[in-house]
Amino acid sequence: MKHKKFLFIALISLSAGLYGCKAIARTAAKYWTKKQIKEFVENCEERSSKLIGEEKAEKYCNCAVDKVAEKYPKFEDYKKIGIVEALKIAKDCK
Repeated sequence: MKHKKFLFIALISLSAGLYGCKAIARTAAKYWTKKQIKEFVENCEERSSKLIGEEKAEKYCNCAVDKVAEKYPKFEDYKKIGIVEALKIAKDCK
């Protein structure tokens, strides 16, 4: 458990400068329901805002949800990997 927490903190720290991703049409909406998107983004923002601030977390998580939904079109599959692994997928968000 401590390993996952450390990994998450390290990932967010590395990603702090790589935030933002304004998408006019959210890619995630092609695959996930609005409720699922909201769940992902809220979970992401809750965890990352403490490390990178609320504004950066919002931009980062809005990008991350699109990247993760593209890789895992079935929300249930994303739920199996969890947020830490999901954020690794979103490493290119700027």
